[in-house]
Amino acid sequence: MHVINADLLDHAQGTLKFILNDSGIYFFPATQQHRDTKSHGLSYEDDYRGNAVAGIVMPERVEIRFHTAFSDDRIRTIWRSVLSSPELASAKLGGLYYQGREIV
Repeated sequence: MHVINADLLDHAQGTLKFILNDSGIYFFPATQQHRDTKSHGLSYEDDYRGNAVAGIVMPERVEIRFHTAFSDDRIRTIWRSVLSSPELASAKLGGLYYQGREIV
């Protein structure tokens, strides 16, 4: 799992956005739009055209937007990979929500 800008988690005040797929996660400031951010094979596009899901890190909660190519099981698997990456070992990320539902 390629983790980009994990250091933003240490300095985030409030929310932080990210795009995510099987190969990586890219964090960026909440002032940017998901569709305007692309990095290292990660691309979120309107109407499910990209290869990544869009997400938001908030205090005690992580929310991922629906994407037709990503099942609950796929999101669970990817998120486990995110949490096991050395760059995020000390990150305090809250519960994971996909499509408004908490998934474990």
